[in-house]
Amino acid sequence: MAVIIAVVNNKGGVGKTTVTCNLAHALAQQGRRVLVVDLDSQCNATSLLIPPEPVPERSLFDILGRDALAEPIGDFLQPTRYDEVFCLANVQETASLEAEVIAAAPASYARLRRHLREYALKNFDVTLIDNPPNLGAFVMCALTAADFALVPVKAGSAFSVAGLVKAVRLIHEVKAQRNPDLRLLRLLITQVDRRTLISRTLAERLAGAFREDQIFRTAIPVNTAFEQAEAAGATILGHNPGAPGSRAFEELARELLDILAPNTASPRRAGS
Repeated sequence: MAVIIAVVNNKGGVGKTTVTCNLAHALAQQGRRVLVVDLDSQCNATSLLIPPEPVPERSLFDILGRDALAEPIGDFLQPTRYDEVFCLANVQETASLEAEVIAAAPASYARLRRHLREYALKNFDVTLIDNPPNLGAFVMCALTAADFALVPVKAGSAFSVAGLVKAVRLIHEVKAQRNPDLRLLRLLITQVDRRTLISRTLAERLAGAFREDQIFRTAIPVNTAFEQAEAAGATILGHNPGAPGSRAFEELARELLDILAPNTASPRRAGS
């Protein structure tokens, strides 16, 4: 079996795109075949993974705007800068579809699932969906399509905890109403600086509110190499593989695969 994971949080700045792209690269380095779905119309995952030229002929815009596809879904996916990582690209025009998706809800929330899920599970070990910083219509599409939700939590922000509570509540609502297979995978603490009191305080608050098996052991540290890598249009693993942030994502990938085993026990090779 393979899995689809939606990366969600109501709060911006918690590192959803950073987590999605770097975890995808780290999983590929572990021998997995990975698909990244860019559901955020800011298109940051698309720009980080795919060279800017040529502009994608097909994108998420064409999927979310249709109840049926004339083309095979595989034609919408593109190789990225990294071996065994593929991307369903987004374009900024997708933002204009949100009102249409809301108007056609709840049936429209299943479009992504209907168009993508079967193909993704047959052709990729892990599919990661990057989401906008809200709990709106596109996030509903992602949660309706996913098996798991991964929630990044910024260590230095109390507001991130508020977003976390809303995100977890929505996950349970979608599971009850639309997608019984959906589960909370883990909370992932990001931008950790263990020297600061606020980072330690957040970790203590989460430990008091959630079970140990609901929080990744691996935490993602504050690391200027992330900003340097993104400025260079690369993942941190591609830009600075020796950086602490790179080592953290390598550890996170191993922990994730252990959690998911035996779902992703056998690496899936191209064309299989």
